Order: sequence, then C-alpha cells, then structure tokens
Amino acid sequence: MKKLLALLLTLVLGCTALFATGCSSKELTGFDIDLAKAVSEKLGVKVTFKEIDWDVKEEELNQGKIDCVWNGFTYTEDRDNGYYDEDRKMQIGGLDFTGMYMKNKQVAVVKKDNAEAAKSADWFKDKKGCAEATSAGESVITDVFKAKANQLSRQLDIFTGVEAGSFDYGVLDSVMANYYVAEGYKDKLAVVEIAGVEEEFYSIAFKEGSNLVGVFNYVLAGLYADGTAKKIAATYGLEDVLYNGFGTQATDYAYPTDGAYKALKDKGELVIGYTIFAPIAYTK
Repeated sequence: MKKLLALLLTLVLGCTALFATGCSSKELTGFDIDLAKAVSEKLGVKVTFKEIDWDVKEEELNQGKIDCVWNGFTYTEDRDNGYYDEDRKMQIGGLDFTGMYMKNKQVAVVKKDNAEAAKSADWFKDKKGCAEATSAGESVITDVFKAKANQLSRQLDIFTGVEAGSFDYGVLDSVMANYYVAEGYKDKLAVVEIAGVEEEFYSIAFKEGSNLVGVFNYVLAGLYADGTAKKIAATYGLEDVLYNGFGTQATDYAYPTDGAYKALKDKGELVIGYTIFAPIAYTK
C-alpha cells in the first residue's frame, strides 16, 4: 500500500504545477473520476471533467456550466438548504444531493514540531489558520476555533503554506491530509485530530430540483451492490472509508423522461466539476 501511495503522490505533485496552465496530455484519475466513468457508462453518455474554482461551484451548477459537483464534496444541511455567505454577501445554495458515498472528517495539518501541542484546543488560539475557500475546513475554523480563516483557492496549497510558515495550521479533509502527509511531508508536517469535529460524508451535488439525483442514486446503488465501487476504492486504498448511502437498488425503477435527465441524454454528455484532490481526482 505504501508503495502505491508513494507512486500516486509522485504523479500528483509532478503534474499539479503543470495542470494550471494545461495538463491536457495527462490522464485524470482518482476514486471519484473512476466511479463517475462507471456511472456515465451505465447512462450511455460520455463524461467530461471540468476543473473549477471551488469558491464558485454553486454558480457553475446554477448557470448550467456543469451538471454536478463530484469532488469529495461534504454534505451539510446549509449546502442542502442554502445559506447567506457573509464574505461574498450573497445567498448560496441550496443544492440537491445524492446519497452519501464516502466517510471523511476535518483534521488539522501542522508542522511536525507542533504536533503534540496541537492536540490541545488551546494551542489554536491566536494562531493563523487557513483552509480552502467555502470548504468544510473553513467552517471548522469559523465554528470550532471561533476564528477567521485565511482562504486559499485549493486544499493542496495548505501543505506548502504550513510548511513555509505562512500559516500555523490548515484544516482540510482527512482523506487528503493523511494521503499527502504520509507520503510527501511526513518529516515536516503532521495530521492532528480536532476535538469536537464529527464524522462527515461525501455526496454528489446537483442544481436544486434536478431529477438526476434519483437517477444517480439508482445507478450508484447498483455499482455498490455489484462490487464496482469496492474495487475502485481498493485501487486507491480507500476501502475503509467507503460508504453505501444508496441502499438496495430498486427492481422497479423507471428512468425519467423529462427534466435534467432528458437534457443529459439529448446532449449525450455528463459534465462534472472537480478540483485537484488526490486520491479523489488528480492527473498522472
């Protein structure tokens, strides 16, 4: 497993800088990417992955630039019901979500020398923290640490920011944090659990009212039942966090004949919004 993760990390770090200016010759891979390909195959449409600015993911959805956000997207009631973003002075959401497909938790990344001290919540007081803008990590800094997060455009930038001393800590998904620290920063950074932070789950987000939610729930129930999802998870060392929130696949399900599903079938293409986030989505 360690050899596999080391290889994946080398591939990710080697292409990340290039990707911003065009890493089109590289292959996009990862758990979400592979599972999305399996879904599109079942639906009989091609799939296109569009790298997005995470800060405007809701706008991308609502403007029809993408069909869904599928990128280790944490489900929250605020994202489901909608909320007012004080920083951007605008209403965000609500979105419609599929069943949950993977377990996750927000954790802190600190310099290795601070790992023991950071086990105490008091250590974080008056420290400079960072997180990806509008992420679950930013919510932890705001709600748990009662502080204002320094917003970054990508979770990936947390590692370099903390390593360089620009920030004392960063908060991000445990799936990503453990992956990068274990194989790329283990001599410099450490992952620390945050007291009071509960387990969370990834889900796929659609524009509110989209009938694609029911379609995806049905297809994914089948892919979990037949072992496809488990096989993909094993490829990326994610078997322990795989979660089936789709239940048993219905035997009497009928695909809709209107709405977003009809539009998807008519254009023959599923456009998915994502960001670089190994081992969920990355290039090699």
